[in-house]
Amino acid sequence: MLRTILGLACAAAFAVSLAASAPPARVSLDLGGGVTMEFVLIPAGSFPMGSAEETGDADETPQHRVTLTHAYYLGKHEVTQEQWTKLMGDNPSHFKGATLPVDTVSWNDCQHFLSRLREKTGRACSLPTEAQWEYACRAGTTTKWNFGDTDAAVAEHAWTESNSGGTTHPVGQKKPNAWGLHDLQGNLGEWCADWYANPYPKGDATDPLGPATGPSRVVRGGAWGDHPNNARPAYRNCNGSDGAHDGIGFRCMLPVDDEDSAPPQTAK
Repeated sequence: MLRTILGLACAAAFAVSLAASAPPARVSLDLGGGVTMEFVLIPAGSFPMGSAEETGDADETPQHRVTLTHAYYLGKHEVTQEQWTKLMGDNPSHFKGATLPVDTVSWNDCQHFLSRLREKTGRACSLPTEAQWEYACRAGTTTKWNFGDTDAAVAEHAWTESNSGGTTHPVGQKKPNAWGLHDLQGNLGEWCADWYANPYPKGDATDPLGPATGPSRVVRGGAWGDHPNNARPAYRNCNGSDGAHDGIGFRCMLPVDDEDSAPPQTAK
């Protein structure tokens, strides 16, 4: 009897230990003055990245299996103008509004913001890799959209040319994907860490980082002025590191364990 009780006690203690060591499902960073930035936990896993040749654009091929070996946090929303202004002291956006996503920021501009964010919070924030972005956007799906294959439902999930009225909209108004992330499809295209590769390298990949160098950086997600097909999870775009216009913003990535994170990206 005593052995049974001790066994149950050990099992309960082990369960508590596992729960204590598991990363929280949500993390919020304090930017000061009541301004915060919310992150959602994205589990490690694998997925088919890109599109088959007969269904996607040429630069979405070849479709290949990607494995991400580490969980990470991704911003629940695109970085807002309130968050940008709090850290940077200015607002470069064409469309003005505190809860609108910040637009007209280059890849290099994003690196300056991320440097300030790291200084403010002590956390190793960066842009997501292209693979991290698509994996999080898909949230376990393999369909045309992360909500299915029905184009008629796009307006419930994304701001595109068909419903945006020619402007961005406050973050978080459309339905989230299955992992609780908003506006990955539409509103603004989003900078990724990688240099742009066209086409993808052949073969499966683990924790890919993109080419070592190149002329353009990856932009994902489509924007308020794009045709809905250009906001699919597999759709790819690119721009030079200094390029900035009102169709591009970004969201932040936060490693679960900052000590395992890649070195901060630097503006070039």
